[in-house]
Amino acid sequence: MVQYWKHKEAVRAKVTKAKDGSLQMVVEGEKYPIPGFPRGHVLTGSLARLKHKIKNMMFNQIFGEIEKMARDVNADMIPQDKMAPAVRELDRVFQILEDAEVVPDMKGRIRLIRKVLTFFFQEDDAYRYRWQWMMEHIDMKKIKLSKADKYYFRGKYFKVDHDKFDY
Repeated sequence: MVQYWKHKEAVRAKVTKAKDGSLQMVVEGEKYPIPGFPRGHVLTGSLARLKHKIKNMMFNQIFGEIEKMARDVNADMIPQDKMAPAVRELDRVFQILEDAEVVPDMKGRIRLIRKVLTFFFQEDDAYRYRWQWMMEHIDMKKIKLSKADKYYFRGKYFKVDHDKFDY
């Protein structure tokens, strides 16, 4: 689990280049570098208000609309076991994601996204086929969480190892 926040308000971090050429941040006292470069100035600087406004719009207004839409189409949803195999797999993985969430609000958002995406891909095969084609081209070795990703992910209120531990 991430250590720096337990004892200090802030620690030194150095942006370096990883072996693959991507940026990473080496945080003083941490076991792993942080993959990528979480830009603090975007989170706390002049762009913070804009980011906050966009995030609130997305999560409040857009999710409100999605929730209304989900209620409207609920009667038309076909059971999961009758869905196309690709959509059924998406539904299964979203269930795992929802189960691993710790924060009730996030569980609800994941549940809502799951409902909308499975409905959308089930009912609109043109987009489902495009999504399936795109998924075939993803290099899962590049997507899979590394040990460093999991190390920092645990600090984001998510049970990343939920299948190995009883929380």
